[in-house]
Amino acid sequence: MSYIDHLETLSKKQLMVMLARQRHERTQPVAVIGMGCRLPGGLDDPRALWSALREGRVLPTEAAGVPLDSLGRPRWNLAAPDLAPLAGRLRQGAYLSDVDLFDADRFGIAPDEARHMDPQQRLLLEVAAQALADANLSRERLRGRAVGVYAVAGPVEYPHAWLRGGIPGDGLSAHMSTGSSPSAFSGRIALSLGLNGPAVTVDTASSSMLTAVHLAVRALRARECDVALVGTCNLLLSPFSTGILDRAGMLSPTGRSRPFTRHADGHVRGEGCGVVVLKRYADAVADGDRPYALVRGSAVHAQGDRPGISVASARGQKAVIERALQDADIAPEDVQYVEAQANGSRIGGQIEAETLADAYARSSPDAPPLYIGSCKANLGYLETASGAPGLMKAVLALAHAEIPPQPGEDEADPDIPWDRTALRLAAKPLPWPTRGRRRAAVSGFGFCGTLAHIVLESIPEHPAPRTPGSLRSAGSAGTIGTAGSAGSAGSAGTVGPVGTTEAPGTSGTTDAVGAPDASGAAGTPDAAGTAGTTEALGTPEAPAAGAADAAGTARAAGALDGAGAAGAADDAGPWPLLLSAHNAEALAGTAARLHRHLRDRADWSPAAVCRTLAEGRDHHAVRYAAVIHDRTALLTALERAAAADPGPGFDATGAHAHDAEPVRHARRYIAQEAPATAELWPADRPRPELLHLPGPALTGRRHWPDHHNWI
Repeated sequence: MSYIDHLETLSKKQLMVMLARQRHERTQPVAVIGMGCRLPGGLDDPRALWSALREGRVLPTEAAGVPLDSLGRPRWNLAAPDLAPLAGRLRQGAYLSDVDLFDADRFGIAPDEARHMDPQQRLLLEVAAQALADANLSRERLRGRAVGVYAVAGPVEYPHAWLRGGIPGDGLSAHMSTGSSPSAFSGRIALSLGLNGPAVTVDTASSSMLTAVHLAVRALRARECDVALVGTCNLLLSPFSTGILDRAGMLSPTGRSRPFTRHADGHVRGEGCGVVVLKRYADAVADGDRPYALVRGSAVHAQGDRPGISVASARGQKAVIERALQDADIAPEDVQYVEAQANGSRIGGQIEAETLADAYARSSPDAPPLYIGSCKANLGYLETASGAPGLMKAVLALAHAEIPPQPGEDEADPDIPWDRTALRLAAKPLPWPTRGRRRAAVSGFGFCGTLAHIVLESIPEHPAPRTPGSLRSAGSAGTIGTAGSAGSAGSAGTVGPVGTTEAPGTSGTTDAVGAPDASGAAGTPDAAGTAGTTEALGTPEAPAAGAADAAGTARAAGALDGAGAAGAADDAGPWPLLLSAHNAEALAGTAARLHRHLRDRADWSPAAVCRTLAEGRDHHAVRYAAVIHDRTALLTALERAAAADPGPGFDATGAHAHDAEPVRHARRYIAQEAPATAELWPADRPRPELLHLPGPALTGRRHWPDHHNWI
């Protein structure tokens, strides 16, 4: 039977269900379940970034000085005749230090290959591993899953130094080809982390990160992958690119990015790296993930009829916003915050602000307030990587139910019509201005004309109950809207609104509308139920009035990292604490990172920490195990592991005579067995939630040939 013949056999009710299912698949929300970053100012994880933004911290980019390597040497010799004219500009920036370091051993990369890899590849790989750990996606949890990698590649400047200074006759290496190829940015991550699925490298300049998110979201909705890593990195390795941008008049003479202020005079260049992990929201709930926020819609657009390649187009900006809102099926007035592209250009900020007021229906002061901001004021302009901190800022703001302050709010640009519109800048951390669903958006504009816009939404405060299950394969249809149902591979699942629990018999199954089975016969409707309606299209349910305020308070107090994780399952210790790394130094560093993260927090339970480390981490050869009974014992064990006292192995200090079962698990772990998580936390019993915890520490070694130095 052909597909058309099959459709003719269906009733109107069955066709409605099929169309509802198809629409849901095209529009279903995608969750941000993990994030990793390395940003200037020592902001090496999402928690540090949020703290800096909330405090309104501004990096001292005016006189940052030339960045140093791990040996304390400046990246560029400003006394060199060809670099001296650029010295003033090169001392201004938001730089990363020690970019010559890389933990090649952690990823099984030979030293010679590591030396010839672009440092952007190396940094992106390390931060991707950090983001997967934040999402608690170990190789075991990803086994058999399709994982897409969408990596951004900006200018590759690593070879410029030896092109300038020459390279010894024996200095050429076969690894220079893949080491300098933009296509390797995505391929390297997929290979080194053992990920199977699409691997795509993207470059649309400053809109690259958001363009990559747009592509990843569509791949997830089309079930080309089950999980997607999206990441970007920008390192300023050649001094001449700064000279070129200065000649173009783009850089701030005062060395600061001051978007939306009267003092905006250009941007200051910055470096950094950011990676997010995405998953279909229904899968994230079923798998027990702790999403930060949802991607509801996105769009990419270029306005080709503008006067020049670098000319900002208000029509193009409005068009991409309208398309993203249409994709999200969200009214413009229902968005409360926009993280803008604004990088410090005064005229660019004015054009963008007026366009936001128009596109988001805020052209009247009587409209609901729309807060706008740009973290370029805090961190500088990371250019190709700028979309990462902007996206992470908006995601974290939704998760914490708070809008962080905008530096320079007290010196707002008087040429932006603040009084005639509902646009606002936050002067201090503000509770989210509306109840119900919180919504934000992020803009990214590439200087060659590619514009991207992402619409985000907060997580429903009361998702459907989870059922035990693992990730579904890309080929299975899974559930249609019922976030709490795992759905069997190949089954069509049920039609219902995401975030709600369906009563039996209230919806038909999509088996009734699927393709014909092997015999050519179409399925039949659920006899007890009715077909799904157009309301069942995957929109998360809004919380009750006032729930958002309470939820926001809880999240701001630390719910993201584990508040609410305690429960009946947490009181039934003792528990085995299992740590591992690829060497003893990394093991001690991992324990130290965990100890710093947990010691001053009250929003975690020992059981949740132990389960997260056992189930959400890869397990390497160098291992530490202890048996802990409470929070104090866990922190003490981490202190001992960090001090390498007693070092790798089984630490019996906290074990009691009646702890035979956890001791057995600990000893098996030290003997290189995989953690028996199914025994420790059976799926048919209440289990502590997986937490967002810092990922494993890395032990960088210098991989930087001398001919890459600017002397």
